[in-house]
Amino acid sequence: MQILNKLKSKNKKRMTLTILVSCIFFLGGCSSIPKSIEGNNSPILQKNFVSVHNSPNLYEGQYVRFGGTVVNVINKDNETLLELAVLPLDTSAKPEINKQYEGRVIAKINKFLDPLNFRNHLVTILGTLTGSEKGTIDKIPYDFVTMNIEGYQIWHITESIQPIVQWDYGFGPYWQSNMWNNGFGPYWGWCEGDERQVITTVTR
Repeated sequence: MQILNKLKSKNKKRMTLTILVSCIFFLGGCSSIPKSIEGNNSPILQKNFVSVHNSPNLYEGQYVRFGGTVVNVINKDNETLLELAVLPLDTSAKPEINKQYEGRVIAKINKFLDPLNFRNHLVTILGTLTGSEKGTIDKIPYDFVTMNIEGYQIWHITESIQPIVQWDYGFGPYWQSNMWNNGFGPYWGWCEGDERQVITTVTR
């Protein structure tokens, strides 16, 4: 009986730790949108890139918020152009790295941005749509959406390793006695397996 109690206590601690780690990631995903890209001063904020790309003239002059991976940085006199491969945004305005790219944006800001801080980084940008311009991607003609940047947020990718909790036969923490075991012996329940999984998250 004492051994059984020790096993149950050990499994409860493991499950508690797993739940705690999961809650941390969940709460991290529910964090608020950074002030620099909130866009609260505009009554209309366009976030659907596909719609904007299909008819950029309809949205010219409106506030937009897009995010994705910076694939090119072009520095000019007193301004910088960011070429952004656009990804969908989640409720916290973070690029969803498990989704497919939706297109490209050329975004201008009237100051110098160091390419090392932006190229190949995840960024969300807020600003005013200015229309579109013709260009190429790998020598293929392409119409880029264009905008002026008023705010931006650089994101970072972090990885952590978590145990995989699975349904198995043994002394798991969610065991209750029944007519078949009378409170003793092994049972079906959740337990921590030997396998681990890599959890990838987008953070500030």
